[in-house]
Amino acid sequence: MKKVEMIKDDLVKFTQELIRIPSITGDEKGVADATLAKLQEMGFDEAWIDGIGNVIGILKGSGKGPNVMLNTHLDEVPAGRRENWEYDPFGGEIDAEGRIHGRGAVDIKGGMTAQLYAAKMLKDIRDEKGITFPGDIIFSSVVYEEAAECFGMQYLCENTFKEKGISFDVCYLAEPTHGEVYLGHRGKVEIVVTTRGETAHSSTPWAGVNALELMVPVLDNIFNAMPASFGIHPQLGKASITVTNLVCRPGGLSIIPDEAEVSIDRRYLPGETLDSIMDEFKTLFEELKQKNPKFDAGVTVRTFHERSYTGIEQDCQKHHPVWVTPEDHSFVQKTIKALQGLGQPVDTGYWKFGTDGSWSAGVMGIPTIGYQCGDEKRAHTPIEYISIKELLDTTEGYAAILCELFDLPSNLLNA
Repeated sequence: MKKVEMIKDDLVKFTQELIRIPSITGDEKGVADATLAKLQEMGFDEAWIDGIGNVIGILKGSGKGPNVMLNTHLDEVPAGRRENWEYDPFGGEIDAEGRIHGRGAVDIKGGMTAQLYAAKMLKDIRDEKGITFPGDIIFSSVVYEEAAECFGMQYLCENTFKEKGISFDVCYLAEPTHGEVYLGHRGKVEIVVTTRGETAHSSTPWAGVNALELMVPVLDNIFNAMPASFGIHPQLGKASITVTNLVCRPGGLSIIPDEAEVSIDRRYLPGETLDSIMDEFKTLFEELKQKNPKFDAGVTVRTFHERSYTGIEQDCQKHHPVWVTPEDHSFVQKTIKALQGLGQPVDTGYWKFGTDGSWSAGVMGIPTIGYQCGDEKRAHTPIEYISIKELLDTTEGYAAILCELFDLPSNLLNA
């Protein structure tokens, strides 16, 4: 009998418990408290909630490495309209096919419990066999991932870990990957372009400068000229740009707007930087100014002032850098070997959406790997679930990965 089958009931029950606790970004306290209580119940060597509200649990190794961080996030997106859900989004119900339904099931509470119980399996093996791990197992679940600002992950690495002298050599993200091993994603930046004109009565539009009219050539470049210049990455695909919102001010129906603002979603590839992307717009503005002396525009990265549930505040840019972990990296190869040893079909892939890997890999340069057997297509939808089989496979997969990284025989996962 496999050890993962022995913990099945508790694993499923705790996954249901977390789904039943709403944890919208900025309001993650309930899930954080429940997770900390579980870490303490499981007997992790250290367990605490840090200043911003992240939950951390550590199983200590000998210091010879590697230190392995298992990472998820505490927050989830809103459930949306209840009538779109067949099951209660906060019910954690199990259907006849063995699927656990609810907001956060696949993104990412199922992945969180899988990582947590995989670490618990290794702890039990350590305690039963008297084994010393060469490195630490660091479980972490952070606030503010869904807002795509790495607010919680940045605090974890720059504040909490630095203060406690904690380091990690590889980071595993339990975002849904459909059982594949994911190795990166494009960068994303939310850009705000504002054109500025001069108000006039709409009956005499020639008396003013219509900011919306000034925006027209900008939009033409965004939809046509800019995409034509984008490159293609062999793994991540093509860079992209699109407009997600447009507003005019002051917004009266009989007044020429003196300000127009568009929100832009720009996905970018290795070789591009935030500075180079902003320079694209500045160069465009110079060209448009030469054609029309009245043209006036500015470009910024959208920034929000965020506040965690513990009261930590910070201005956060809506930007997460691009990152790719090489497929031939030893951690990747050991991950693939461990999963293949379980008979799990393993392919490598890359997310379309963003993750906190933008901080661990994109900023810190630490190898980062994604793995979870749930399907990413269910994330953020009213058909969100993780099957019990996917949950067990992910848990066993992480336990096997840890064994491989620590050079422990995989048969230890059998009872």
